[in-house]
Amino acid sequence: MAFEEIEQFAEQAGAHTAGQGGRLSPQLPFGGFSFFVLPFSLLPVLILLLALLVPGRAAYGQDDASPVADEQVLVVSSVERQPFTFFRDDGSVNGFSADLWAEIASRNGWDYFWQKEASFPDMLEAVRAGRSDVAIANISITAERERAFDFSFPIYDSGLQIVVPVREGGSNLLAIIWASGALQLIGIAVLVLLVIAHVLWFFERNTPNDRHDYFRDDYFGGVWDAFWWAFIIMTMGGFENEVPASIVSRALAMFWIVASLFFVSTLTAKITTSLTVEQLTSDINSVQDLVGKRVGVGRNSAMSRFLDRRNIAYRPFEDFSAALVALEAGELDATIGDAPVVQYYASHQGAGKVAPVGPVFQPDKFGIALPTGSPLLEAINTTLLDINEDGTYQRLQAKWFGNGP
Repeated sequence: MAFEEIEQFAEQAGAHTAGQGGRLSPQLPFGGFSFFVLPFSLLPVLILLLALLVPGRAAYGQDDASPVADEQVLVVSSVERQPFTFFRDDGSVNGFSADLWAEIASRNGWDYFWQKEASFPDMLEAVRAGRSDVAIANISITAERERAFDFSFPIYDSGLQIVVPVREGGSNLLAIIWASGALQLIGIAVLVLLVIAHVLWFFERNTPNDRHDYFRDDYFGGVWDAFWWAFIIMTMGGFENEVPASIVSRALAMFWIVASLFFVSTLTAKITTSLTVEQLTSDINSVQDLVGKRVGVGRNSAMSRFLDRRNIAYRPFEDFSAALVALEAGELDATIGDAPVVQYYASHQGAGKVAPVGPVFQPDKFGIALPTGSPLLEAINTTLLDINEDGTYQRLQAKWFGNGP
């Protein structure tokens, strides 16, 4: 019951007593104000009202108690995820999430230490298993995770973005041909041509008929003539003016004409395919362009669930960092990450190696993960509201991201 209602009730009770012949006591001065001394008959009512007030005040005092026991040091897990968390060599941690947590802990008087986890799944598992009290980085709030953890109010509005390798100065034709295996195939063809040239020269070197005496009798001249003849057969399909004389050489010529058809068609297909793939992978600008590409994302992540819903095949990795390593090694055509992480990496450590493409999609919210039923949740949420209302959140956002997302 509010204090105003109690005073109103007392005034009504006093008026009723006066109407029944009761008499109010004289006024007594106190601090510049005058109060009525109520008759003895109203004392039980006042005692009852005071008794109702006492439990409410006691409960309020219990709600204000700190959820962290004296001398308790909280364990805060995170991973290297710039610009949200930076783990320095001296043991300090910087970044948007690190600064935000430092502000929360400072306002609540909590002691804590950072626990660096090897991967994103390890970080969440530490909280789930109770080895950590809090996990903070760029943790997306999802329905699946909400069933396993308690989450704070959102601390950052994000989204997903595609990242692809950078190809400086356009495509390198020689690199494309080498990657296709065409150069290796040409090398094998040269060796086969040399073998055929030696066989032809051996059987044609002493031909008495001038009409068929195209191959010179000396070794170097004759092998060169035979090599050139076999090369023309392979590239043009025939050498009308000169034909071998011996039966063995003619049989070899027939074999080589047929084999050359397969060789040239295979070589053409390899180069054409490589150029086509290069053109396709250079045109990734949206989610639709990922179909048929070599895509990799962290397993059990917001990115993997998004691709599953779109029925887009992908290669699972431990987390986004592992997918980035594969992307830079040429094992992937694209990966997907949280937009602020992608943009920061592409402009710092990944500058000149990777680049974000296309718009930000699939709006996402990050939160602080805690074990289910954590006593810290209410205090964290209340502090987040305070931080937002007094402008501290906006200052941290401007420090790490410039303009807000």
